[in-house]
Amino acid sequence: MGISMDRRSFVKGAAAAGAAMGLAACSSGSTGSSASSSSSTSTDATASATISCYIDNPTSIDPFDIEEFNGAAVAAQLFDPLTRYDYSTEELKPLTAESWDSNDSADTWTFHIKKGLKFHDGTDVTANSFKYAWNRICNPKTTDSPSVVSYHLALVKGYDDVVNSKADELTGITCPDDYTLKVELASPYADFPFVVCCTPLSPIPDCAKDNFATYSKAPVGNGPFMMDGSWEDGQYINMTKFSDYGGDEPANVGGVNFSIQKDTDTAFLEFQAGNLDLCDIPAGRIKETATTYGESEDGYTVSPGKQTLLGQVMYTEYLAYNVNDPILSNKLVRQAMSLAIDRQSLCDTLYESTATPSGDIVPPGIAGNDESTWVYTAYDVDKANALLDQAGYPADASGGRGITLSIMVNSSRSTDEFVAMQANWAAVGITVNIDQLEYATMLSRYVDGTFQLGSRGWTADYPIMDNFLQPLMYTGVGDNVSHYSSAEFDSKLDEARKTVDEEARIKLMHEADAIGAEDMPIIPILHKALNKVGSDKFQDLMVDAGRTPELRYAKLA
Repeated sequence: MGISMDRRSFVKGAAAAGAAMGLAACSSGSTGSSASSSSSTSTDATASATISCYIDNPTSIDPFDIEEFNGAAVAAQLFDPLTRYDYSTEELKPLTAESWDSNDSADTWTFHIKKGLKFHDGTDVTANSFKYAWNRICNPKTTDSPSVVSYHLALVKGYDDVVNSKADELTGITCPDDYTLKVELASPYADFPFVVCCTPLSPIPDCAKDNFATYSKAPVGNGPFMMDGSWEDGQYINMTKFSDYGGDEPANVGGVNFSIQKDTDTAFLEFQAGNLDLCDIPAGRIKETATTYGESEDGYTVSPGKQTLLGQVMYTEYLAYNVNDPILSNKLVRQAMSLAIDRQSLCDTLYESTATPSGDIVPPGIAGNDESTWVYTAYDVDKANALLDQAGYPADASGGRGITLSIMVNSSRSTDEFVAMQANWAAVGITVNIDQLEYATMLSRYVDGTFQLGSRGWTADYPIMDNFLQPLMYTGVGDNVSHYSSAEFDSKLDEARKTVDEEARIKLMHEADAIGAEDMPIIPILHKALNKVGSDKFQDLMVDAGRTPELRYAKLA
């Protein structure tokens, strides 16, 4: 899936024009329908039905700390940000904002908030709801630790002062009236309307100010579903349809149960038993599942007898190095370890040819992807050995090089993939031990820098190159868990972000990407397919290329 539109002309002109033509009540492509059609055709059974979906235990469901897929999947049902990216039509569309515009230099953006929208507590969604939310994620005084996702707002004027506790509010955010949000940036950023479609930048009601811990367990949002009780850690998260939802389309079903399972294998058994409606497919069982349940025609939409989703997603699985580790601080070692991995074998065996080896941290489907960029992702054992020799780790008589490392792996995942990589590294004389941990523990070690290697994956928050390059490799960003810092990379990315012309901006992004590819602070491994399966109760359920289930638009058979 490619992205062919001219984003500059779209976000500045067509968005405002489209909103004036009624796009504020748009559908979601193949899964959406008008609100009136939905209400007229829904049966009582459908309206009261609950969808049950498998997730791992999230680290957070509060936009303040949404940085991993499971929390994002939950929060996407509870919150509506300013805009949304429609993967079916490859368009950015209005959501909470009915329109937006910018000045010619693209450093001042004005978002016009749709009137009449409500939070789940009945209070109004206004421009000030966004102002409070954005200050909330930037201000370290919000809680006892700063948000790891505040980097989305790094170009807003006053950002540095707020995150460094020199000010409490971003000077670049003002509200001329209750339904106008004005955002001044420190430099031009033509892609800013894409940034504001991510869940961490959703509006937050005043009730969040009362108690951070309480709110974070049962967030009050403005989305089509609302919390039904609190998040039961390690067990479930329940939601019910929000009856006063005034967004693009009310939910067709009555509720959602996110069932937290210890691992994919356990979840799949629950799906087979009829206890889950949407589930991940364990590695090695993809083709079997497609044979049993049928394969989706478009790769993204579940319908009876066509229930296995194998569409390509805007996702890259990668490994993070701790570049401050005494061994891994050596770039040659990092390059060699990447060259030693047989990615094609992983894709062909564990993922049954549904995944592709990654030659770029930016996945296919995003404008600017070039799978030839990360040259050290080739499988070349001879070159890996030569680089290790050059790095000062010659092989002894038994082939060992005196390098022993540890890789963190999420305990909810099978270790098969990492066992295979472990064998690849052993073949070039490197011993790597697998350490299975809860993801919350992994995240803590990433932040503290008390690890050597870690398993990671990144799904596009918004489908532009910047969303992979800036979070993963820019100095000081919360999701740059490698603790990589390159003045050359930062400068090139800064230059790209300031460039209004799309073609020129993507070229500069490429140049930044190539710098990261040479320094290798992370190891791109593969680009996965969705690898999900849904129940035959769905007439129509889409999981988009961003891996988010569009539960609000789900229709039952």
